[in-house]
Amino acid sequence: MKKIIAISAASIVAFLIAVVAAAVIISFTVVRPTTDSINQKLSQQALAKVVRIPEMIAPPIRGFDETIYFWEMETIEKEVTGINFRYTPAFAKNQNTIEATLEMPEGSDVSLFNKVLPAIITDDQSLNSALDIKKANLSVNEKAGYEKIKLAAKPDTKQTVKITWEFTKAKLPQDLTKEYSKLAKYPLPILKFLYSLPHFVFSLLSS
Repeated sequence: MKKIIAISAASIVAFLIAVVAAAVIISFTVVRPTTDSINQKLSQQALAKVVRIPEMIAPPIRGFDETIYFWEMETIEKEVTGINFRYTPAFAKNQNTIEATLEMPEGSDVSLFNKVLPAIITDDQSLNSALDIKKANLSVNEKAGYEKIKLAAKPDTKQTVKITWEFTKAKLPQDLTKEYSKLAKYPLPILKFLYSLPHFVFSLLSS
């Protein structure tokens, strides 16, 4: 009886070790490289059609639910203002919409933010709408790839403080949809676990 229990325990331990090993391999060889590739292609291709992200800035904060950029822009008059840009990478299969938001940091000067928008926004429809919200065209733009725009403005001056674009994942370039298909087989809880696993492993190794 003791021998049977020992063999069963050993089998369970071996199975768990195999599962953990498989999870680590999938995480490092499939999930994280794929999510990194999606982030890169989103920022350099799809989202670049609406927002120009400078090259010489701090790396973004990348999470499963959101990627966040921050940088500073200088006006012709040497005035400096901060820029927040974030987007939802929508890694999960049931997440069909990617939302990208460009906004003024809290407490900043809205007039400076609007001064630098022409140097940041690459889409004419978006730029013209942000600079003149009374004549804003918030509808779909097939060329730029977004389904709609949402604007938020400072109540007293009617100057834009936030611009949000919505993209449909299925309408992204084929190389991007191909990357997303690599993640589609994993249920959301498992995908989140596999995404976070490298950070956990590196934390263990560094402790």
